[in-house]
Amino acid sequence: MQLSGRSIGKVLGALVLGLVIGGFGTVVHRSIRPWGVVLALVLVLTVGVLVRAWGGYGPLAGYGLGVLAAVQVLAQTGPGGDVLVPAHQTISWVWVVGSPAMVVVAALAPRRWFADVPVEEPSSAEPTAGAPGWPAVDEPRP
Repeated sequence: MQLSGRSIGKVLGALVLGLVIGGFGTVVHRSIRPWGVVLALVLVLTVGVLVRAWGGYGPLAGYGLGVLAAVQVLAQTGPGGDVLVPAHQTISWVWVVGSPAMVVVAALAPRRWFADVPVEEPSSAEPTAGAPGWPAVDEPRP
């Protein structure tokens, strides 16, 4: 399998998106307890499903790497001694473990959710009963 410039661009774009979402989630996960972490995890999952639908597993891997990198870097002690993800808080562990887990959930979503299969339409030879211009089910046809 060869990677084209377009697929490499998708992976890099998803990586940047993962950095943004991971950074945003790290900043807001403790904002409104427990809803901040719940909304941040839902955001990671939602964007993960979107990335998988948009580009498949390659960009999803880039997205996951971006989320993981942002969370791990921002979990470190800052230069002034500030900590966004304190190790002694349960909500922080939920975020650190849950954010990559949401990417895994997006990867394990059923393939049929992402299949581009057209929906079958009713046969034009025999329209459904009750359709405009056609008699109802209990009325005889002329």
